[in-house]
Amino acid sequence: MIAPRLQLGQTVGIVSPSHVANPDRYVPIISGIQSKGFRVKIGKNLYKNTYGYAASEQERADDINSMIIDSSVRMIFFGGGEGGNELLPWIDYDAIVKDPKIFLSYSDGTSILNAVYCETGLETYYGQTPDNYRAVQDYT
Repeated sequence: MIAPRLQLGQTVGIVSPSHVANPDRYVPIISGIQSKGFRVKIGKNLYKNTYGYAASEQERADDINSMIIDSSVRMIFFGGGEGGNELLPWIDYDAIVKDPKIFLSYSDGTSILNAVYCETGLETYYGQTPDNYRAVQDYT
């Protein structure tokens, strides 16, 4: 299964399943994505620091699942870090099948990308990081 291609004007959901997202770091990332013609929706717990390295498993899973069930979000984008594997039992794989969207990450996010593929058959994408949008270039 392949999610529909992302179109200009559509929404990219930003979550942080594997690290604390610092606003000083993420505000330029969000602006960079918007400068390319996309809307951005951030997870409710994006900046939460419950454990010192990330929000709780439930908070991070809530962010991913809220993006999964939001029909306006067409791509879920997240970076690496530590702890993404903690979320695997919490992900709503049935909802992914009902509304396939692009999942894009790298590093620790691979555990989530692989689980989504294994549980749903949805092709996921590895290699891009939100940090690439801090200083946007045409290639990005």
